[in-house]
Amino acid sequence: MSCNIDVDVKVNIHIAAIVREALFLYTKQDSYEFPGQRTVAIRSMILALDEAIEANLPEEHQDEHRV
Repeated sequence: MSCNIDVDVKVNIHIAAIVREALFLYTKQDSYEFPGQRTVAIRSMILALDEAIEANLPEEHQDEHRV
């Protein structure tokens, strides 16, 4: 089986936020300095979810959270 196959999943923004939080909680105790390959992969997914969530927030919500 090849690991070079991409999978696209489409969920609403609320489900994406729930999954992102669950992944974060699952890996929060793992090392940042020497993470395992599984943790690196999960954290990569967290970053992808963060970007997708932010890109799909309504404009008024984005303005409230800008510094």
